[in-house]
Amino acid sequence: ASVRDRTHWNASTLTPMDPVTLGLCSQIELDFEVQRAAKEKPADAAYGGATLLPASETTRKEPEFEPSEKQRDDLNVDAVFAKLKTIGGKKPDEE
Repeated sequence: ASVRDRTHWNASTLTPMDPVTLGLCSQIELDFEVQRAAKEKPADAAYGGATLLPASETTRKEPEFEPSEKQRDDLNVDAVFAKLKTIGGKKPDEE
């Protein structure tokens, strides 16, 4: 009770841990109790503040980046590979 009330002498250094990790219950039992508690307590009165966003909003993909006409024209593939060949130490006539 003193840990729960934060009156324990070492309460400032205690960190919350998962009851499943501590071996106090199984994951199935924990999930069941969480669901039961959620049914008993209405969601509106829980915190009265913001809630988590739905997964459909947080996992949506951003539109693909489309380069403009000018950017596509600026990319010269032959020039890029020619630079890579010289960086690698080989000269174009040694191939």
